[in-house]
Amino acid sequence: MKQETADGVRSVERAASIIQAVADAGEAGARLTDIAIKTGMSKTTIHRLLGTLVKVGWLDQEDKSSTFYLGLPLVAIGNTASDRHGLLDLAAPHLKRLAELTGDTVYLAVRMGSQALCVDRVIGNFPIRTATLRIGDRRPLGTCPGSLALLAGQPQDLIEELMLSASHLQIGSLKVDTVGLPRLIAQSRASGYSMSPEVLVPGADGLGVPVMGAGGSAVAALSLETVDSRLSEPRRTQLVEWLQREAAELSENLLRLSPGFSQREVHRMLADAI
Repeated sequence: MKQETADGVRSVERAASIIQAVADAGEAGARLTDIAIKTGMSKTTIHRLLGTLVKVGWLDQEDKSSTFYLGLPLVAIGNTASDRHGLLDLAAPHLKRLAELTGDTVYLAVRMGSQALCVDRVIGNFPIRTATLRIGDRRPLGTCPGSLALLAGQPQDLIEELMLSASHLQIGSLKVDTVGLPRLIAQSRASGYSMSPEVLVPGADGLGVPVMGAGGSAVAALSLETVDSRLSEPRRTQLVEWLQREAAELSENLLRLSPGFSQREVHRMLADAI
């Protein structure tokens, strides 16, 4: 019985590896040879499992080229998983953990054109609160820690394009400082985190880190806001480590859900919230 169980587990693991190889191939699909290279399995084993996966509809085979693609039932399963594990659901444990660790207010932001949209926040238990952002609030990119981290995490050509569009952008009293912004972006990229620009509320300070998606571009940002006295060393270094750890784990989860996770995926997952 134990041997049968072991064989069954091995077959499931191999089938999962094949499905992942086909998924990684994207729209081009994957041939048997491609799958063998990707998985390291013998072609005989792969051929046997491919037959079963095609039979149950999890993979489709193109007759002319013998190329395999994800089947519609598997796509439907993936969409269901994506709906269940939306961005807010995936980010919630990280926000909660950060709020508990720091005692400060933490935020999740995403990019909407040349603005950052606050899509979630958790207020910590520190008695003095400086929560200046509410869920649904927008800020020009570069005017708060999260929005600066989002901007610094974009490709250089997009940064230049966004800076041009943001140069005339103002929300309330917040306006992009296009003169000082290149320096702040360079500092953020070099250090791996963003500090508060001068436009934040007097007496308040904050930190932001990017959440990276496919291609090395930021798809979201985690940030915290607190009174400036709570960001002196060595506490600031500890806060940055916590933020970067949670951002890295969230990024891994997003890329596990969709290897090509990008800005488009963010908008799709947040369609009901935006």
